[in-house]
Amino acid sequence: MIALAVALAEIAMILTQRVRKPSGPEKPSPWPYMAVGLGACAIGWLAVGRPGFDYGELCLALVCGVILTAEAGLAAGSLTGRPWAAWTTAGIGGAAAATWLLSEPWPFV
Repeated sequence: MIALAVALAEIAMILTQRVRKPSGPEKPSPWPYMAVGLGACAIGWLAVGRPGFDYGELCLALVCGVILTAEAGLAAGSLTGRPWAAWTTAGIGGAAAATWLLSEPWPFV
């Protein structure tokens, strides 16, 4: 449930940024945000108790925790103009994506 809510919020942020089309310099590279998302996903996996997973769940967690989070980080940085917002979005999105690996909708059990 947490991962779904965060993924929907990230998609809304990306769409808002794309509709707004800010004028400014060229779009920066998403690679640093991907690295932060992947690291936060690993930390989130440790925080929720290192649950077992199959590869379908792992792919979903990595897509949401790395690719979607990197785009949301770029969008947050573009919308706010503050670099800490982009890094925070990437970190929170990556950590929340680790909850896709849980068998129950934590913490609502």
